[in-house]
Amino acid sequence: MKIKLSKKEYDYLLKFKKVNNDMVSEESKVIIDFDEDYLLDLHDWVNDQLLTTGFDENYELNDDGKILDNLVDILNV
Repeated sequence: MKIKLSKKEYDYLLKFKKVNNDMVSEESKVIIDFDEDYLLDLHDWVNDQLLTTGFDENYELNDDGKILDNLVDILNV
């Protein structure tokens, strides 16, 4: 399944080695072709990351949380 990501979202997943350059199917945009099983695992990981690192002390989304919140929406297919 192909998923379109922003550069920030792609870089965030790349930082945690959840994607690699071989997964990108187009040079001009970040479009990744995920195996459905991997996509489900990635969705779970993103949700866990959001809960553990995505909020500040006032329970507001921090910078990572904003990226993760967008990824939850994108990966919720």
